[in-house]
Amino acid sequence: MASLEQLVEILGQRFGVLAESSTTQLTVIAQNSDVAIGDLFLLPCRRGPDRFYVFRATEYANVLNRTIDIGDVARNKLTMPDSYFSENLAEEQLVELRGLILGYAQHDQDQDVWLFYRPRRLPQHLTDVFRVDPSRDACGHVVGELLRSQLGSAGLHIGNLLAGEDALTSVPVYLPIAALAHHLAVFGRTGCGKSNLIMTLLHEVLRHNLEVNRGQLIERRASIFAIDPHDEFRTWHSNSGGADGIRGLVTALSEGETEELAAPFYYLTSRDVLDGPLEARVTLSRADITPDDVVSIMDFSEQQVAFARQLFGEHGERWIGRLFAGDVDDPNGDEGGAQFLPGSIAAVERRMGFLAHGATRLVSRFDPDAGLAYQSKLPDILSSLERGRLLIVDTTLLGELEQFLLNTIVARTLFAMRRALRLADTPERLRHELFGVLGVDDENGRIGQRTLADSLWERIENDDVPYLDGTRVRSPDELPVVHILVEEAPSVLNPVRMKFGSVFRDISRQGRKFGIGLGLVSQQVSEIDRGILTQVNTQLTMALGNADERREAVRVASTDIGGFAQELQVLSRGQLVMSTSLRDVALPVQVASYEGTRSRHGW
Repeated sequence: MASLEQLVEILGQRFGVLAESSTTQLTVIAQNSDVAIGDLFLLPCRRGPDRFYVFRATEYANVLNRTIDIGDVARNKLTMPDSYFSENLAEEQLVELRGLILGYAQHDQDQDVWLFYRPRRLPQHLTDVFRVDPSRDACGHVVGELLRSQLGSAGLHIGNLLAGEDALTSVPVYLPIAALAHHLAVFGRTGCGKSNLIMTLLHEVLRHNLEVNRGQLIERRASIFAIDPHDEFRTWHSNSGGADGIRGLVTALSEGETEELAAPFYYLTSRDVLDGPLEARVTLSRADITPDDVVSIMDFSEQQVAFARQLFGEHGERWIGRLFAGDVDDPNGDEGGAQFLPGSIAAVERRMGFLAHGATRLVSRFDPDAGLAYQSKLPDILSSLERGRLLIVDTTLLGELEQFLLNTIVARTLFAMRRALRLADTPERLRHELFGVLGVDDENGRIGQRTLADSLWERIENDDVPYLDGTRVRSPDELPVVHILVEEAPSVLNPVRMKFGSVFRDISRQGRKFGIGLGLVSQQVSEIDRGILTQVNTQLTMALGNADERREAVRVASTDIGGFAQELQVLSRGQLVMSTSLRDVALPVQVASYEGTRSRHGW
């Protein structure tokens, strides 16, 4: 491992000298050079064990060496311009940098490695300061050596560390695959590069699964369920001559890898015409929907919620059909439940109107007595997610409510399945718990979602859903990490939607122990329920134009990003601040372009 002296030699010429230091801010006097906010500097120090402090500039000013008031010089330049450019006066020009210590790397003699620590110490007086020059890969290697534990070395490659306006091409930044189960948020205004970031994440998840499948990596697979409201992830820029999207990645797989990682489909669409293999028409059945699903996506009064739940308790999976048929005169069964006003019943029917026959492209009718069989892709979607798949759902032809409903049903059912798995220790117990979480109770005459439960159990017995290893029930820890990506998160995850309970709140609190994580994508941080935000462990914050949103982004960050508050307004396209509870410090990152990622991996 390189020593302090060797690393200093690599960094080259001294840039400045530490002038003032406190636990909140450092001041450095440096040569008159072109400096940018966000530039990185290293301060080697021998007070105590050998250490390198990592300093990031947040503001700077032009100063003169022996002049107290630069206004005097400005006046002299105006009246005597030649004197200002005299050789002696040029030597007086310096810059004064202020900024924060990200932390320090300390050389561990026993392990012969540099270990990174939070900024609890200060460098000694008048410490030399060296600038990290992004144009020199050698400087990047030094930073990579010192920040190794913060950058990661495996997992999802997000991009490269930023130093000022430029990325350090030799310093990649990774997120561990476990971050997908600990909830992740992407914040940024329109045009800041969120779509490219999502594409990069999708690529990295598929690459991760490919390496696991080839035996190059001993880890769990990962699944992503991604709503694509603009239908851009499948083909990306191929229509304009650029890189193909997920379609290009999937078609590059071998036949065996396709069967293991993509079959039966990677792309679901609401269009009737399919363009290629491994694509399917997305459909749900009314039998897949519970009152809690619709309550999670639209406004209901307490009376309306109570009525819908009572109707479901009586009719189970046929409750929507009974509602539209007007068969709600005696929904109380033998127990004599509450009576509801006609106005409340009519209001529920009116709100559910988007599910009426002919009004939806997503949800099919369900009434076996009338010859309307169960037609749904939900069991296949859940089976795919439980085997480590990447699923893209084109929702361009679906309404907003249908899009939210699809996400909610997939998340809620998957969460219920994993809970049943956690409760079971034998196949018989697993079947009992699975039917129970889907509301099926034969002893008490509750129908629940019987058809869905039967379909899922059949897949478990056929090993299409890998919950059983012979007679042993697998633990959720043996299954893939599943990430549910929620586009336009405030529409579903706002405080009003949480009023009657939400599966997303349950997942945010308990999802990680079941291996299920949420991905929130939004331009607005302040509109998302705070209970949800406090459970998010990784924030990828891009440029935010609104001051309120920037303050909220700083407030909810898992690690302190107060030093980046002003930069959140001026971050360029594709730049972000990564804060995660899995790292000690927040890092500025230039996101890898999807095209560049494909080129780097040759795939």
